[in-house]
Amino acid sequence: MSREVPIFNPTSDQCFELVGKGPYNFVRATESIDRLVAEGRYNEACEARYNAFVALAEVMPEDEAMMLSWEHANSRAAMSIIYGSAMDHFRIGDLEMTMAQLEMLLDCDPEDHFEAVNMLAMCYIATEEWDSYDDIAIDLSEKSAEGVVTRLWASQRRGAMDGKLLALLKSRYRAYYDELVSDDHPDDEAYRRDIASERPSPTAVAREWWLITEPLWAEYHDFVEALKAR
Repeated sequence: MSREVPIFNPTSDQCFELVGKGPYNFVRATESIDRLVAEGRYNEACEARYNAFVALAEVMPEDEAMMLSWEHANSRAAMSIIYGSAMDHFRIGDLEMTMAQLEMLLDCDPEDHFEAVNMLAMCYIATEEWDSYDDIAIDLSEKSAEGVVTRLWASQRRGAMDGKLLALLKSRYRAYYDELVSDDHPDDEAYRRDIASERPSPTAVAREWWLITEPLWAEYHDFVEALKAR
């Protein structure tokens, strides 16, 4: 039986709606992945997410960026799968795949609904892809704690920690600073209740970010040591 071929329907705002059945029904794929996660079958969920990503990558154009419509459910689910698979690869230390997937995601979603630019920039810093980092550094806002930490880490990796950014982190985003220099990051019941609440505390939000980015700080612990020394 031949594979269903997806259709990219153009919209009035120069985006495309990805319409497809079978392996290209990304809403259904997302629902299946969510069930696996709910059942604690995380490895199977990661594999299913990656298989869905591969199906999507095979039909996306290679020589040009194609913006997908955030308002279209199947297109939005497809972008969610890209981001989720990128984070799966980040957790196991496969930064090359993480970068490739996040770059693809930003081509599909230039408005960056997932704030993927922050994670992509951190991967560029870790791998010393400085030209690529400099290309997107303008998108790292001082209005974002993640943006400030990322720019601060870049300055430290390049040889001189930026004192103004450090002061900004310690004053405006103290919870993130405290999380970085802490020796204890409990993923306990109190934290889970807090982060799941309607208005999680700054401490819980910073803890969630730290738990996501932990693989970097385990590998590049000199940044944390430099913060503690300052």
